[in-house]
Amino acid sequence: MNLIPRLSRFAARHTACRWLALNKGRGVVSFSFDDVPASACHQGAVLLELYQARGSFYICGSLTDGMEQNQVCHSVEDLKRLIENEHEVGCHTYSHMNCANVSSDALVRDWEKNQTFFSQHGISNHGFAFPFGAYDLGSKLAAQKRFAYSRITGGGTQTGRADLSALRAQSLYSANTNVDALDALIKHTASEGGWLILYSHEVSENPGPWGTTPELLETALRIATQESCHILPVRKAIDFFLS
Repeated sequence: MNLIPRLSRFAARHTACRWLALNKGRGVVSFSFDDVPASACHQGAVLLELYQARGSFYICGSLTDGMEQNQVCHSVEDLKRLIENEHEVGCHTYSHMNCANVSSDALVRDWEKNQTFFSQHGISNHGFAFPFGAYDLGSKLAAQKRFAYSRITGGGTQTGRADLSALRAQSLYSANTNVDALDALIKHTASEGGWLILYSHEVSENPGPWGTTPELLETALRIATQESCHILPVRKAIDFFLS
């Protein structure tokens, strides 16, 4: 990575922030899914609902009814079912582009294409997740103008405050998630009254490197429940902290 992109990413982390105070005294855990393979809409959503929880699903319209990484992706019917069951559906760009590598004009055109897809199917959306967690100052500023919040990667529990333009999220990948570390992270979220956003892709007994097993997902749900955390979609978590 050359100097200019590095400086832009540094500036994005430290400027143009929209701070949300996390001072409710009770921890919140949010479960989110990127690209949204069909298994996330089915096994993932069902597991969340068993715990009276709902998740956030970030959609690329170009992947609808398609394949990605040998995974069958969501259908329009899947998305409508998610909304009927009170899950959140958000934007993940239309073409799954790296937002740090394109112009703001190209990014806006791609967002508008995804919005057209949503509008054609009567789907409203307010939140955005950067594909690959990749963003820079320009894309952060552009997203601020369009979305109520933006989610990145970066990991860990957010305590004290969170940047609505760059909400950090922790991967929930079976390939690299240590259950003891996950347990400690959720307990830390509960004890500090913080906010932990988890993200994955498929939910499968044999997931790829960016997916989770049903067992691991249920483990996270169980620990969060035992620790008396609120389990809320990202948008409703924001409403909770604002209330």
